[in-house]
Amino acid sequence: KIHPRRLQEGDTVGLVALCSPLSMDKLPKILQFLEELGLKYKIGQTVGLTGNILAGTDDERLNDLHTMIGDPEIKAIFCVRGGYGAARIADRIDYKLFEENPKIFWGFSDVTYFHNAIQQYGNMVTFHGPMLTSVKKNELTDLSKKMFYQLFSPFEIQYDENISPLHTIVPG
Repeated sequence: KIHPRRLQEGDTVGLVALCSPLSMDKLPKILQFLEELGLKYKIGQTVGLTGNILAGTDDERLNDLHTMIGDPEIKAIFCVRGGYGAARIADRIDYKLFEENPKIFWGFSDVTYFHNAIQQYGNMVTFHGPMLTSVKKNELTDLSKKMFYQLFSPFEIQYDENISPLHTIVPG
């Protein structure tokens, strides 16, 4: 598998909405968070686009992804939202572009569909992590914020009850 290089302070990341649209009132907090991480950013053409339930047409979302992959200045691609739509374009992605331009791909929820496809067809390691939309809702916990730092310097993540407390539903 191809491992994209770590982020460095001052690197530029690309923001895309490959599934559901982003409510634009959330964007300032997202950009502020990225700046706090020491990152610059390029906002993809799909951020701010909206169809009925998708952030633009299938072609617009696919083209935005391809543009970000091919941009040598972009070191990571962050999906700003999950939601329906990933399966509609996954079979049209140029996975060779990922092999030729390895970079961090980040997100979760329906974006997981892209993770599976990129790992299988693009032979690249991707990162399943908190969505940037959680920043605006103040749902980004200290632990979630910490997850972003693994992109700069890898560390071991301890999965224990601090992440997800266990509760007995039916004893026995």
